[in-house]
Amino acid sequence: MDLRRLRLFLLLAEEGNFHRAAERAYLSQPALSQQIQALERELGVRLLERRPFRLTPAGEVLREEGRRLLREAEVLKERVRQAGRGELRFGVPENLLPDLMPLLDHLRRGLGQPVEVLEMHTPEQVKALKEGRLDYGLAGLKVEDPAIAEEPLLKVPIVAVLPEGHPLASRERVPLKALRDEPFLLVPREALPPLYEAFMEVFRRAGFTPKVVREVARFPQAVSLVAAGVGVHLTLAPYRVFPHPGTALKPLEEEAALQVSLIYCRTPPPPRLQEVRALLRALVL
Repeated sequence: MDLRRLRLFLLLAEEGNFHRAAERAYLSQPALSQQIQALERELGVRLLERRPFRLTPAGEVLREEGRRLLREAEVLKERVRQAGRGELRFGVPENLLPDLMPLLDHLRRGLGQPVEVLEMHTPEQVKALKEGRLDYGLAGLKVEDPAIAEEPLLKVPIVAVLPEGHPLASRERVPLKALRDEPFLLVPREALPPLYEAFMEVFRRAGFTPKVVREVARFPQAVSLVAAGVGVHLTLAPYRVFPHPGTALKPLEEEAALQVSLIYCRTPPPPRLQEVRALLRALVL
């Protein structure tokens, strides 16, 4: 199908008027009519009635499916451009970057190809994948989108951040239920709903609802408040690689972890999918 003619048809369907559509397309009205007739001949069906203007059932189908086809064509063009640049683009959440960099370095060596890392939370990764701005994502949250494939890779533990003078700070592992009466600093739901729900599920399994004294969206702010004795905080294990004066990061006794998955668009599939999948699985298994 001629995509230029399809774009003209969609413009005409939007305007519902040949004169206005021709003006927007910078064409004469007869030229626009000729393009629509050529599209009808190509498809072998009548797409619209001229007087009064209305789409036929076939035209209605083309309007709905044609929009999707043009979106997919734009995504495909962007993926081809990316492949021509010779690099793969991976989205990685900021808070998981320290633990996932060995995976990405392994991938660079195994593929013999540059890998660009872009810091994005999971919802941002999904959007960028669908817009063709990423090839792959390493997602720390569940993806509920049928257009996105999701393959589990590894689990990242959830840990408690305590003031260093806290009675439980000397223990190797902290039972979350022992923090039932503590004031908590928690990521706000609106900042990252899936992560908020993941933490709340941990609390539900421990049998209590946390007493939230303050909502904090960024880890540096949270750790400063913990060191000041304002409350305790849950976060992800990768932050253990950084020194945090005045605080102690402790694994939980309970089973609590975030699943990290490789995500990508199902159609069209990303470049070198089989190799990327094999290299990542070889390192984490």
